Amino acid sequence: MNHTVLLVDDDANVLHGLTRALRHQPFDIFTARSGEEAIDVLKRRRIHVVVADEQMPGITGGDLLAWIAEQFPETTRMVLTGHPTAETAIRAINEGLVYRYFTKPCNPIELAVAIRRALEDLQTDTLTASHDSPT
Repeated sequence: MNHTVLLVDDDANVLHGLTRALRHQPFDIFTARSGEEAIDVLKRRRIHVVVADEQMPGITGGDLLAWIAEQFPETTRMVLTGHPTAETAIRAINEGLVYRYFTKPCNPIELAVAIRRALEDLQTDTLTASHDSPT
């Protein structure tokens, strides 16, 4: 099974740039231009990691990640923001159970490393759970 990553940002240029920078990584990339579109993708596909912009019209990144934490708790969540504040970071961590918090402009290598680590952690958790389950 290929791992999947969903990038969510209302700025098409940011999505294009991140998709292009991550295109050679060992995971499939999906994109969404809004929180609503991201929810639609999540309902149709198994997504392993979501990287969401905090400031979007409609459903904010923080609200989206909090929803994902409730609906798909196994999905790793990351925040990407161009307007970092302590309040935003605290909310993202407390409500969205965020794995990583990135500021724009984001270094694509750092983002790729964080995504790969998150996917490795998911694999480790899956293996641990399968070994811990009774046979």
